[in-house]
Amino acid sequence: MKLKYNLYIFWAVIGLCCISCSNKDDDHIPPAIQEPEKPAAPEIYNDLGFTPHVDGEPFNTYRGLVMAGYQGWFGAPGDGCPHSDHSNTAWYHYRENDRFEPGVLRNSIDFWPDMSEYETQYTPGKFILPNGEKATVFSSYDESTVMLHFKWMKDYGLDGVFMQRFVGEVINNPDGKAHFNKVLASAMKASNQYQRAICVMYDLGGFMSDNTRNADAVLADAQEILDTYRLKDRNVQKYYLYENEKPLIVLWGVGFNDNRPYNMNDVEQLMNGLKEKGFSIMLGVPTYWRERRNDAIPDAKLHDLIKMADVIMPWFVGRYGKSDYSNFHNLIQQDIAWCKENNVAYAPLCFPGSSDRNMHPNNSINPRYGGQFLWDQMYFCIKSGAQMLYIAMFDEIDEGTAIFKCLNESDVPSNEAEDDYYVVYQNNSYRMTQSKVEVTGANEWCQLAKDLKVKFQGVEDGLPTDHYLWLTGQGRKMLRGEVPLKSSWPAR
Repeated sequence: MKLKYNLYIFWAVIGLCCISCSNKDDDHIPPAIQEPEKPAAPEIYNDLGFTPHVDGEPFNTYRGLVMAGYQGWFGAPGDGCPHSDHSNTAWYHYRENDRFEPGVLRNSIDFWPDMSEYETQYTPGKFILPNGEKATVFSSYDESTVMLHFKWMKDYGLDGVFMQRFVGEVINNPDGKAHFNKVLASAMKASNQYQRAICVMYDLGGFMSDNTRNADAVLADAQEILDTYRLKDRNVQKYYLYENEKPLIVLWGVGFNDNRPYNMNDVEQLMNGLKEKGFSIMLGVPTYWRERRNDAIPDAKLHDLIKMADVIMPWFVGRYGKSDYSNFHNLIQQDIAWCKENNVAYAPLCFPGSSDRNMHPNNSINPRYGGQFLWDQMYFCIKSGAQMLYIAMFDEIDEGTAIFKCLNESDVPSNEAEDDYYVVYQNNSYRMTQSKVEVTGANEWCQLAKDLKVKFQGVEDGLPTDHYLWLTGQGRKMLRGEVPLKSSWPAR
């Protein structure tokens, strides 16, 4: 019994010792050692292949700049332009089918400008804002309008604009020339005041090759601009855009495969004439200019003319949306490589989105995605080595590509017509009728206007009306290496 008792005492002591030892701090199992946090990846900035422009200095090259297209074609009754003397042109580029009122095919614009800062405003009368007030618009013919737009360019960091000059509206058209001359005069003044780059761009739409006087008329118009603004004297028009030590001028619409009435010989004649006058030349070409397919003519002379130019800008609007933009990455990279090899500067186009449904209700809307679509394009073009950008467009509210201040979606006026009517699409054109029309052709149709549900687009609700101006300015900073080269834009 004594032995059993002693064994009991022995095991009891051992148990107490184990309990005691298990409570000692020395037996505490520490947590796993945390690995130090990895340092954040360094920010990547654009590797500049150009010298950034210095504020206040002349613009001696397009390299390093973010420029936009400037339509400048809007007019209103009473603005003083000869257009306002005629009922069918009074609301110049606002009207469709000789009227400017709510309803598809009854006005030409898809976005409505934010009018809160305009000195002079015009009231169409039938467009009503959600708050019950009548909506107003601007006229590009007013100097105050152009001055405000150039002020915005400076405020948000846009380097400048290409002033559109439409051959079909300027040549042999006194009213049209009066309008665009006045807009250009205001822009030249604003360019000097706000130190923004400016360049004349001829849109060849309306150029007729069977009219031998047409080329001479365009060259005479260019000479008039050269002389009026003394473009070769940098002390007069200090901020006119130069390339290769000469004032730059643009011919847009070269090489498109859409049955244009002019050919490559006509373009060559214009290019040679402009070079003789002392201009450097930029060409606006199709998306597939390099491969000479799809929207481009197969004529090998297109490449010959491009090699004669100083800069080219391919037209991308409507060629892709956000979901399929990645398919164009390789195309842009190969474009840049071709241009480097052939010593031609390359200005890829970026646009915020597009619409154009009031004039063409068959068109689909290319959404803006709050600006991500525009940023994706600027980011990739810069990442691919582009040294300059063309933004389409500053004020194009007709086709819905405008980056300037526009009303938000919930603030646009109603586009519902007072009376309903039918819209007919037949033989590749639109018309309005009061009664239904039977159509039999493929893809032809006849619908009530209200059923088409064409409304005004707007800057996305929740975003400021200046969002796309601001975003473009950030793209310029990314190009200049002032903010990181990344797929998301900086915080505002």
